[in-house]
Amino acid sequence: MLYGGIFIAIWVLDDDSVAERRLEEEMHDASPPVIEMRGGDTMTLAVGDMLEDPGIDVYDESPTPRVEIESNVDISREGEYYTRYVAIDENGNTTNVERKIKVVRPAGRIYLTFDDGPSEYTSKLLDVLDKYGVKASFFVTGGGDDALIKREYEGGHTVGLHTMTHNYSYIYANLDNYWSDLGAVQDRVKRITGEPASIMRFPGGSSNLISAVYDDGNRIMSTLAREVEQRGYKYFDWNIDSNDAGGAGSADEVYSNVVNGLRNGGEFVILQHDVKAFSVDAVERIVQYGLQNGFVFSRLKSNSFNAHHVVNN
Repeated sequence: MLYGGIFIAIWVLDDDSVAERRLEEEMHDASPPVIEMRGGDTMTLAVGDMLEDPGIDVYDESPTPRVEIESNVDISREGEYYTRYVAIDENGNTTNVERKIKVVRPAGRIYLTFDDGPSEYTSKLLDVLDKYGVKASFFVTGGGDDALIKREYEGGHTVGLHTMTHNYSYIYANLDNYWSDLGAVQDRVKRITGEPASIMRFPGGSSNLISAVYDDGNRIMSTLAREVEQRGYKYFDWNIDSNDAGGAGSADEVYSNVVNGLRNGGEFVILQHDVKAFSVDAVERIVQYGLQNGFVFSRLKSNSFNAHHVVNN
């Protein structure tokens, strides 16, 4: 086109070309991946512990981004370390996050354990544990939301078995009932987490006497304590009782019961219940006390310290 003596070239894009260009613009991903760390952004380990990193979840609009991991952790010596994750998508957009890891020589070791859940209070409890990078163990039943068990597992906590119904009159009436009930909760855990649990806790503990009310003098606990290990399980009792299922009725009482039982140089399996709101309310103060006084918190595994009770039935 000639306009005022100046030639102006004008290209008019047809509708198809305009649509293609817009599609290209929409398809170009300018946003970086999103990284969410499982189990919080801090961890404290004892010298010599194995680093069990709960990992990350990565979200992005493009196909699965590439993840690079860098870590300077040396579990053989005290110090403050890190593990850094970098997610890079196909367009070169990057995101990085860092987990701080402290390696210490501890004054003792604490295993927080929670029975009977999950419940409406478990999410709050998990938030507190994530905040301090603390791992715990949950002995679950048939109640509560599957998503909470999944969160426990993905957060690096131990998911153990407690029985499906927690009905003493049923599970302790005979061996068949007990194994059926334990099998049902095992099926639940395996369906949610993708793998079976190897640790468990008897309702009432291995020393409970209530089983004698229902088993017609058959000393069912003596048999079960032997058979669970023959079947590949490890059962755990406790050596500090928060008494949240007994006389304690407040967070202050739970806190006092727990910290008064701690001694330097020991290993302590603490019994609490995440179906008790006041007990969950005490956890942050317990964690703070433990960390401030040089304890490390660990989850139970099959080879962990165990506080077996004397079997009385």
